[in-house]
Amino acid sequence: MGWLRRWIDGQPAPSTTLDAALFEAVADGLGDLDPWHLPTVVAGRALIADTCASFPMVAVRGADRIRPTPNVLTRPDPRETYRTTIERTTNALTRHGVAWFRIYERDAAGYPVGVRLIDNGRVTYRLSIPGDEIAEVWVDGINTPVRTLMVIPFRCDPGPIGESPLRQIAGALDQLSDVYRFAADYYSREAAVPPYAIKHPTRLSGDQADDYMAAWTAARLARRPALLSGGIELETYTPTTAADALLLDAVRELDAMIARALLIPPSLLNVVSQGSLTYATTTDEFRRWLTTCLYPGYLARISDGFSDLLVRGQDAVFDTSNLLRMDFAARIDTYAASIGAGIHTVEEIRTLEGLPTPAVAAPEPVSPNVEGL
Repeated sequence: MGWLRRWIDGQPAPSTTLDAALFEAVADGLGDLDPWHLPTVVAGRALIADTCASFPMVAVRGADRIRPTPNVLTRPDPRETYRTTIERTTNALTRHGVAWFRIYERDAAGYPVGVRLIDNGRVTYRLSIPGDEIAEVWVDGINTPVRTLMVIPFRCDPGPIGESPLRQIAGALDQLSDVYRFAADYYSREAAVPPYAIKHPTRLSGDQADDYMAAWTAARLARRPALLSGGIELETYTPTTAADALLLDAVRELDAMIARALLIPPSLLNVVSQGSLTYATTTDEFRRWLTTCLYPGYLARISDGFSDLLVRGQDAVFDTSNLLRMDFAARIDTYAASIGAGIHTVEEIRTLEGLPTPAVAAPEPVSPNVEGL
């Protein structure tokens, strides 16, 4: 809690005085809060995993899509669904900074047709000197040939093993943990305290004070109006709030820091943004996230790893068209312009929309008129 004390001491004086005794009591009662359970961290990792898992992986050669899509892309691990594999992969990248896969099956030509994600806790490794490549790997304590593994790092800094973006801001996560715990304890102590005091003109004994308080409380529970006499006064005051303690400002700032580290626009996590950039449509916001953060940060790394499993000359890419799909009216206008420019045909547009191609009516045979021949 030393950081919080230094932070508060460095701020301008709040509108109300922070009770030093309360601060000491709360600070002494703080426990450890797992940063991975923070609401912003959980929401951010879930958003990344769910979004990445919604994109199918396809194989391309240059600009041409290869059909059918190789099995290693449609269902990398036959034991689980495609969505589960991609979701676990992105979670491994955000939690550990690296995803380890074991290659289990190969086709007759030697190309992999099945891989399986390995839990990070089961893997240990040794880097070569000067540490620019992986020399040895042990899975469950068993030496495993590197060629039988696929490694997808998040950020290769400083070596071939990636590092989680959240571990790179571990200090900020610890701070946010303390702020959340402090705020929760602070509210639990202060929220139930009535914002007023009963003032008596003379000094009361303990029993007399208890009698006055019991009568006041009983009247409030019975929903009767207050009756003050004998010089008794009711004084209201504004209790110290978490905002006065600058906690809310700290939570907003640290939440935005987590969003930036995870490569997520704060607005997508309902986090207060520090900038003024706005978007005309949700599609524009998603397009910027996809172009500047999601694809280069996560999707490109995953697709690069799976590209190494394909036939030479083929590449694995994610089909992200469903994220940027326009509304129906906008698509119709775009299709009309495309057909008019000769880029698409009506049949191709129907295929893009998932509509069946209308059957072409067979020509009716015409019997020749042989009369008079």
